[in-house]
Amino acid sequence: MTIPSLHINDKSPIEEASSPATRKSLHQSIFSKLRPLPLQYHWTVWYDKHNADTPQTTSTSTTTPKSTAVTDYDSRLYVLHEDVADIATFYRVYNNYPWEKIRLRDTVHIFRKGVRPVWEDPENRNGGCWRFRVPKSKAQAFFHEIAILCMANEFQAVLEKEHDHVLGVSTSIRFNSHLISVWNKLGSNERSIKALEQTILDRLSPELRPTGTGSNAYFYKRHDENEGYQEALDGSK
Repeated sequence: MTIPSLHINDKSPIEEASSPATRKSLHQSIFSKLRPLPLQYHWTVWYDKHNADTPQTTSTSTTTPKSTAVTDYDSRLYVLHEDVADIATFYRVYNNYPWEKIRLRDTVHIFRKGVRPVWEDPENRNGGCWRFRVPKSKAQAFFHEIAILCMANEFQAVLEKEHDHVLGVSTSIRFNSHLISVWNKLGSNERSIKALEQTILDRLSPELRPTGTGSNAYFYKRHDENEGYQEALDGSK
């Protein structure tokens, strides 16, 4: 199975980001604020290739893995860009990536550099994520805004007093929707979970906000609530 490759061109990311389609979903105040400055955290872009022969045990999974099986993620995870340190670099990656070629059930993650997008990473073990089921027609705009809000520390700012951290965001391709996730470090801290939910809903463009909760809209789940979690941890030792 091939992975959509990333080809960087010389076109200014500011030029590309100024297209009408991109402007529509971009929080202009954030973009203006970040343009001359590095991001507070560095980020890594990952590709997670679904393997139909082995159960999926990341938080993007909606299937139930066999309790005795542990997926070898080293054979599934690929780094697309190791160090996104500023907004210009992000747009060079984002604007040049062939998003339309991502295969069904494959996932793209944007995570803090040094954190792998798997349950068993030490930063993720006690965490969880908000998951949003987004129709295909809105999915790319939704993920774009979520990624910008994450890297601009809009989410992190509301979690500081809870000593919690937003570690990354993911988009996973489904048949008629995308499963988009926002990962945080403290899956048992109800205050930070609610604060993160409210910030996501408040900061998204109105046309992208989900209209309800539950499995057909969005929900929160701790990683340790997933079947296969303990096996994933045991396999990482």
